[in-house]
Amino acid sequence: MTGTKQAMQIWPIGSGKGGVGKTLLTANLGILLAGLNRKVVLLDADLGASNLHTALGIPYITRTLNNFLTGTAQGLPDTALETPIPGLSLIGGGRQLPAYPDYQEQMVRRILSGIPLLQADILLMDLGGGIQTSVLDLFLLSDRPVVVMTGDPASIQNTYHLLKTAVYRKILKTFPNNPLISFMVQSATHPKSRQRVHSVQELIDKISHVDRHYADLIRKTLQNFSPQLIVNMAGHHDDHRSADMVGAVCRKFLGIKPGLLGTMEYSPEIKKSARNLRPFTLDPVNLKATEQLGLIARQLTGETGTGIPSTAGKEEKPARPVEEVSPAGKDQESWLMNNIEYKNRPLYVLTEKLNLDQSIQTSVYYRGRILFSKKMRYPELSIPAPDQKALEKIISRQHLTALKGIREGRLRFKDEK
Repeated sequence: MTGTKQAMQIWPIGSGKGGVGKTLLTANLGILLAGLNRKVVLLDADLGASNLHTALGIPYITRTLNNFLTGTAQGLPDTALETPIPGLSLIGGGRQLPAYPDYQEQMVRRILSGIPLLQADILLMDLGGGIQTSVLDLFLLSDRPVVVMTGDPASIQNTYHLLKTAVYRKILKTFPNNPLISFMVQSATHPKSRQRVHSVQELIDKISHVDRHYADLIRKTLQNFSPQLIVNMAGHHDDHRSADMVGAVCRKFLGIKPGLLGTMEYSPEIKKSARNLRPFTLDPVNLKATEQLGLIARQLTGETGTGIPSTAGKEEKPARPVEEVSPAGKDQESWLMNNIEYKNRPLYVLTEKLNLDQSIQTSVYYRGRILFSKKMRYPELSIPAPDQKALEKIISRQHLTALKGIREGRLRFKDEK
């Protein structure tokens, strides 16, 4: 009996917005996967703003996706270029063509039709940042797409917005020719609709009243949808914090449980390697970063088992109605976070203990900008090892006071007169 060839693994790699190091990680991840004896194809799907080849140290490429679109390459495999890395091929992204006003839509259709013809073990796709339909359709090719983010509040918000849009897009794609579901999803998500919902569960409940079978199918679809997060440029003490925040909000409002694929600590040496057109995994000074990305590569191939190192994989505590609390780590870090709407603006509220001066700080962010920040000192925290439960109560009290102040309009923000 002859063995059957395993299906190609497809890993779309996206981000809520640019500037998080997604392209560098994709290129170097491809190098490490090829080093694990996998035949890897890198596809630059950042349409119109492609630069994946430079992250590989290749200043110029002779064939791109444009050759596939214009017909000068007969198929998607014909656009692939061998790289200096054994087992690693590159399909370079193209630039917008004036003759194709719907360039991105046509290109995505061509990519989708050409992917089954590729001969590879793994396909890594570097997607454009954002929530355009062309990005989402490639992002949803896998039930475990990868999202690169940072600990910056704006990146956390953009990551959640990407996953939220992807969930609703996935529901629509589950019923591609169903005008009723399409109407209900659009009514539930339109900002001026009276039928707008605040969570996916609310939408499922509404659909259940129309057809319970549809609702069950959506639940099953979302159960299988588990995006994987990579926290890039992380600090020493907040590696998991931003992923925990995204996971908490996604569980509460979207009904999905993102996993933490891994973290990459910030290193200025990585930027130096990029400026020199040298992949950081090929530079000995980046040994630690290479080891961290190597763990992520092994997670993707399943060589370290099926478990994903994520708080989402652990036994969950009952959901709290107002806030999510971070697990206390070895440094006894504690924090609370919330998203709250004020004057039609989505605000991000974070209350945390500052280890340096033993105080509690509450900050309010909007689109990455700090609108309000207040730090409070408490006598209970002046002792060398304050009681953790007492600490959490103090944080909770200060956090809830801030939320109440926002709702009642008593907090004055920096951009308000």
